[in-house]
Amino acid sequence: MRILQFLVAAFVCLPWLHAQDKGRAIKVRTLCFEMVPQAPRDVVVSGDPTLANREDVALSRRLSSEQTNLLLTGNTVRLGEMGTTDDGKPVLNAMAEAKLPSSGSQFLLLLVPSGEKEGKVYRCLVLPDEAKAFPAGAFRFVNLSPSRLRFALGARPIEVGPGAVKVMDEIGGVREDGRFPYVAQHHEGGVWNRLSTGYWTSHEKTRSLQVVYLDPRTKRLTLRGFDDKLLMRDRS
Repeated sequence: MRILQFLVAAFVCLPWLHAQDKGRAIKVRTLCFEMVPQAPRDVVVSGDPTLANREDVALSRRLSSEQTNLLLTGNTVRLGEMGTTDDGKPVLNAMAEAKLPSSGSQFLLLLVPSGEKEGKVYRCLVLPDEAKAFPAGAFRFVNLSPSRLRFALGARPIEVGPGAVKVMDEIGGVREDGRFPYVAQHHEGGVWNRLSTGYWTSHEKTRSLQVVYLDPRTKRLTLRGFDDKLLMRDRS
């Protein structure tokens, strides 16, 4: 009887074990905030340690709405060039590596230079890409600098600490054409200093990604914005 019970239990568990072996289907996009000069732009991305599942990706400083389908069998995604070991087995020489959350199915991989001359020449920040994490019309602020940042969007301020990511989904003081004034500041020497001022536009069906990065060449903070049309594509 015990043997029969064991066989029944094993039979019931087989579909679950098989599903676990298949891994998790995800979609990823990449965005290079700054390109590393000596690194290739055409790379391979994989979330499978065996490399049975891998895809080709072209790195770019532009934010594309095209997503790459991957099968994630662990919790790590690597990007780099394909090579071979001494015994002829394929290997992925990683230029960047990212640990993904245990939940979620869409991710944006934001790449910034690591300062290394070889090996992992990029640091990778993983951002959830689903609409629930970053809804249409919202602004996402990514602080890749060592300074505290403050943004005044219309009538609403928001502060973003070093290494932090914040999303503002409601903007006050927006005009009929969608434009609103903004002020971006960074905290240095005990005071708030101006980083950038002007007007941004709030779009009903797109998202705005704003990234602040310390430029290693000029040693100055750089603010760069990207209009994200992923949601517009999905709704068409």
